[in-house]
Amino acid sequence: MILPSPLPVLRSQRLILRQPIATDIADRHALGRDPDIYRMLGADIRSLPTLTEEQAKAWVENIAAHPAAWVVEYQGRAIGEILLDNFVEADQRASLIVGILDKNALGSGLGTEAIRAIAEFAFDTLKLHKLSTRVLAFNTRAIRAYERVGFVREGLERESALIGGTWHDDVIVGLLKKDFDALRGGAGAEKPATSYRS
Repeated sequence: MILPSPLPVLRSQRLILRQPIATDIADRHALGRDPDIYRMLGADIRSLPTLTEEQAKAWVENIAAHPAAWVVEYQGRAIGEILLDNFVEADQRASLIVGILDKNALGSGLGTEAIRAIAEFAFDTLKLHKLSTRVLAFNTRAIRAYERVGFVREGLERESALIGGTWHDDVIVGLLKKDFDALRGGAGAEKPATSYRS
């Protein structure tokens, strides 16, 4: 499997998934580290430092350096990131990771929209067979977002994350291409929700 270079820009109804641009540093810095969001990502919010401009720059640079990562843009601003990782070419699978970092964007379906756009790219362009991820069990909003795209709960890893001195479980969710195709009316039966532009 060969990833396209540069990665295509993916457009959904409300989002643009793209490579980083200079203004993303200021956007990321402005978002800071919201305690509720970072708790859902597994951070110990008792000692959550303020995000510095250098750290915001590093966030942008990390996305630019990753072979399959996109900035999530909404209404002209960077609000998060989404990436495919841990490719196993022999099994045609990869992990999917999404982080919406703007608290004002939560609960509006934007995470679901980003996940669906990447799933279309992964299955239609990269010809993957399966996507999977792990989510903290208490992060029910993220689990619902994955499930709306067709991911199913495949397992529970007990007490796999130590956060703030307390052990928490991880939910393992996965999505097969055939299940995703069935949800969108069969492969090729319906125009994809995402458009591609190099």
